[in-house]
Amino acid sequence: MFSSETDNLVGGEAVVASRGNALQGADVKAGWGRRGVSSHCVWQVREKCVFLHSVQNPTAVDNIYAINDIERGCAVTVGMFDGVHLGHRHILDLLQRQARERGLVPVVVTFDRHPRVVLGSDAEHFRTLSALQGRRTGGHSIAATGAYEVVLPFDRELARLSACQFVRSYLVERMNMRLLVLGYDNVFGNRAANDFDRLPRLAGELGFGIVEDTAVEWDGAAVSSTRIRRALAEGDMTGANAMLGRDYTVEGTVVEGRHVGRRLGFPTANLQPCDPLQALPREGVYAARAVVDGTAWTAMASLGPQPTFGCDAPTLEVHLLGSPGDLYGRRMQLAFVHRMRDIVRFGSPDALAAQLAEDSRQARALLQRPDGGKGDVRP
Repeated sequence: MFSSETDNLVGGEAVVASRGNALQGADVKAGWGRRGVSSHCVWQVREKCVFLHSVQNPTAVDNIYAINDIERGCAVTVGMFDGVHLGHRHILDLLQRQARERGLVPVVVTFDRHPRVVLGSDAEHFRTLSALQGRRTGGHSIAATGAYEVVLPFDRELARLSACQFVRSYLVERMNMRLLVLGYDNVFGNRAANDFDRLPRLAGELGFGIVEDTAVEWDGAAVSSTRIRRALAEGDMTGANAMLGRDYTVEGTVVEGRHVGRRLGFPTANLQPCDPLQALPREGVYAARAVVDGTAWTAMASLGPQPTFGCDAPTLEVHLLGSPGDLYGRRMQLAFVHRMRDIVRFGSPDALAAQLAEDSRQARALLQRPDGGKGDVRP
């Protein structure tokens, strides 16, 4: 089920190609939808984020009943919003404007897991740009826009619903949706049913409007989570960060390491990412920024093996350009700013130490530049 670059929620590429102009001029006059009420489903409201689960089965949703604000009707957009990038923020702004103009409540319907993790043939290797918690908190989160966020547990039962079934059963009858806001390539629903293009007709039957957003472009193509993942895999932090509208950040806990950096005169924090399914950039040495307990540090980070010491296991080692003291057990947010070089094997520890000193100087210089090191000067 479910496809869109907000995010394309299950293999919807073929459906996208068939959409054509089906939604052109489909802004149907809004009317009241029907609303189902059930005592078997629980809304968990946390900072305008609503988690839905069944009393009998916490992993499933039997029904949804409206919270008070939705009584007057809501404007809804649907998607994963993986990374909450510039394209996502554009549609979230459109959602807010349309809701405000029509006197509706803005609601973002998203999912606890990426559909590709549940249904994709590459599920074992697929990585997301942000965990659910990352989409919910911080200045670039969905919550920061002021919209409600409804989080549905994504499973194979939900994936079997067609687009029209999902809209009728979940959005209209149970959430009182009066306006559906779609991304420029927004497609959802079971691909086999292939009824997404029937939504304008359904809108006329049930009395809700449809508004479609336009694409946000960077470097001649639409911004998308797929493009950002590709940029990360290539070590292109200039492109990834430009499309995100911020530096790509990983949060983790500092754990015990091999103390190799300390012996070289460059003590490092061995960072264990909190979300094992979050994508990491290409292996290499990076100029970075770190935040520990609210204090910001310039940093350099090494992501990959330690071939000089015969260690093939990849690690994420962070050297803060300052004196932070003992970091074991503490949380760190690490923002990747610029990829400086590949991981290479040096002939001796002294040769590696000399290169680390040069890396430190380059990282400081990059992060002090007026563009914050975002210019592409990679070798």
